Amino acid sequence: MSSTDSSSDQMRPAQRIEALLDLLSRPHADDFFNTYATHVHQLCQAEAALVIRRDEVQQAYAVGMAGDPALCGLFLQEATASIWDISTEQGYRHDNLQLNDGSGVIRLVIQLISDTPTLLLLAFAERHKSHLKEALVRALLVKDIRPPAPASAVAAVGSVGDTSLQLTTPAQPGASVSADLLSLLGLASEVMQAPRFGVAALSLVNGLVRRLGLQQAVLCWRQGRHAELVAVSHIERFESTSPLVHAFQAAAEEVLSIDQVVQIHPETETDAHPPAHAALQESLQTDAGLISLPIRDRDGQTQAVVICLLNAQSLSPEQINQLLLMLELVLPKLQEGRRQEANWFKRTRIGMLPHLEALVGPGRPWVKFWSLLATLVMLILVFGRYPYSVEAPAQLTTDSTRLLTSQIDGRLLDVQVDMGDMVQENQVLTRLDTVELRQQELETRSEIQRYQAEEDKARAAGQLGDLQVAFFRREQAHARLKRVHYLLEQAEVKSPFDGVIVEGERRNLLGSSVRRGDKLFRVAKVENLYVILQIPERDIRDVYDKSSGRLVLLSQPGKQIHFRISNFVPMAQVKGEEGNHFLVKGIIEDPEQDWWRPGMTGLAKVDVGPRNIAWILLHRVVDTLRLKFWL
Repeated sequence: MSSTDSSSDQMRPAQRIEALLDLLSRPHADDFFNTYATHVHQLCQAEAALVIRRDEVQQAYAVGMAGDPALCGLFLQEATASIWDISTEQGYRHDNLQLNDGSGVIRLVIQLISDTPTLLLLAFAERHKSHLKEALVRALLVKDIRPPAPASAVAAVGSVGDTSLQLTTPAQPGASVSADLLSLLGLASEVMQAPRFGVAALSLVNGLVRRLGLQQAVLCWRQGRHAELVAVSHIERFESTSPLVHAFQAAAEEVLSIDQVVQIHPETETDAHPPAHAALQESLQTDAGLISLPIRDRDGQTQAVVICLLNAQSLSPEQINQLLLMLELVLPKLQEGRRQEANWFKRTRIGMLPHLEALVGPGRPWVKFWSLLATLVMLILVFGRYPYSVEAPAQLTTDSTRLLTSQIDGRLLDVQVDMGDMVQENQVLTRLDTVELRQQELETRSEIQRYQAEEDKARAAGQLGDLQVAFFRREQAHARLKRVHYLLEQAEVKSPFDGVIVEGERRNLLGSSVRRGDKLFRVAKVENLYVILQIPERDIRDVYDKSSGRLVLLSQPGKQIHFRISNFVPMAQVKGEEGNHFLVKGIIEDPEQDWWRPGMTGLAKVDVGPRNIAWILLHRVVDTLRLKFWL
């Protein structure tokens, strides 16, 4: 093996092809087949590559090899007379071989173009079976490369157990490689080196026009059942809505439907042409020939179509075959570029397509998938049942409440609590202004002292009548003083028990004037809580006694409180534009929590049992229609 040719195993496919083309120009190709096997081995990513010939007595001998010498030795041992029976139309075949360690290997046999019967044998691991078709396309593209001059005998020995491989190359006349093939290989190299899909597609169609002498070439990409024109030779921008673009896309869709090459010769009758291609030729206003070539992936599915507008000279069958092979070689590069430039939705759709085709089969897989999905959804809607719940706003309530009102007229001087605060028994909640009461208290005390002095004076003078009058006036002043003291005590509003403020906001009460009997606070005990639900009139028919439900409060939406319906208030209440509602009481079944507060609101769901899914989704619409049309 030449050290020059094997200096790098990391060469790209395009560089390998260039190296093979460079091999033709070497004046002395004594190691031609060794170098050829090395490049093909790397180009096809094979485990081993072996080139063999037959001598006069039909004995096979190796003239070049690369890769695993053990596999090369095994292939040489298995090179019986049957291995040379290859169809001249295909020029290749593949089979499976069993190794001594029990593992299997796929052997790909390709007949090389040479004056002497020559075969190229490639080995692939069974796990790389999906790579076989791509490797075959690459190998077929370089099977025409032959030594440019008679090659002298080259000996190379590879040890395989007790077997030695003697590589000899008998002299043979030189042969030339097809110029069209070399030109197409160069075009494939240009396309593979393009950085983006748009550049690669434009390089492809421009290269076809330049190398094959075409009038025009276009590339159409498959989009489901349709085709999208993505590149036109020598035109970077085109109007996708123009009639000519639509004609090209219709012709490409025709190729996708029949999945074969469509060729129109100028001398054939127009009636014999496929309709879309005949319409395309009419739109082009030319009598030149057309040829449309499908580009298939490794699974045999047509992914793109190349439409060529020919000049006076048509393409030969050999040129068409070489062109098809080259197009299949560059297809993976185009697919990868197309996938990278697509948005995330298209990338996901492209990635799902192979799995979808494996699931529902090829041919309109998305139509099949959505049809199956729609059928499944309809079956679930018609026959499926799901637990149904009636939703209603709800509130935590308790009967252990006390309404605190103002006992005197005055102005609130200080409000020490707010709604939602926890309070203790006898805790001062608010105070009223007592300046006037304090003044009355001083005046009353002064009167008491004056009447006491009058009483003492009358007693000293022995005036019993005046004494009695002063006494009773003093008692009357004492009564007024007691009333003032009572009012001073009532100026402080205190909590009657431990609980929580459920009504009364500080910002509304502070500094306000109140009269006797005005409502100030409502205090509730945090005990014996229950749920009050406001169920809409349209849903009350589905709620029954003892129905269970769940309550989620706004303060703790992640925690559910379980309750059971106990009784109904039989009269509906009007709730503005929301319509009539019925009040329903629910007994809480969960243990009381410290964070529960009377007056907390949330959303409750009352379980009414499983119902048909279609009924759950449509019963409100059906009820509206029944009310509208009296059905």
